[in-house]
Amino acid sequence: MINLKSILVPVDFSMGSKTALDYAAAFAADFGAQLHLLCVIEEESLSANIGGDPLNTKESWRKENLKRLNEFIPEKYKDLDIIKRVEGGLTYETILNYSKENNIDLIIMGTNGTTGFIESWLGGTTYEVARKAPCAVLTVKPEGFGFIKE
Repeated sequence: MINLKSILVPVDFSMGSKTALDYAAAFAADFGAQLHLLCVIEEESLSANIGGDPLNTKESWRKENLKRLNEFIPEKYKDLDIIKRVEGGLTYETILNYSKENNIDLIIMGTNGTTGFIESWLGGTTYEVARKAPCAVLTVKPEGFGFIKE
């Protein structure tokens, strides 16, 4: 028997994230699971200010990405139990830590090719998460055949 209580979708606002959200929403509706949407702001962006953060850049980035995250969720998913988080750090490590801290049962994320053989095959972040996650990971392609139908 499959028992899904919590599903994590890392969101970078790409088509891969959109597709992952569609899959996660379908699973959440079928299993009554809680959705966790996590946007990670890369630590290089956050640490660009040497000598502190006098302009409160971190908080500004967090608020802006939380706003984008709210806008990213289609109206048809508004009735689902969704937790939205924006955190800073190294993307794959932040995803892994979040999944452990929140007892995530399933991570659903898009595949995004970048550079190199492994990265073009599965996406660097997706590859690291799939290898090291404490739970099941479902990777989805934004193109091609899927089993979620509108």
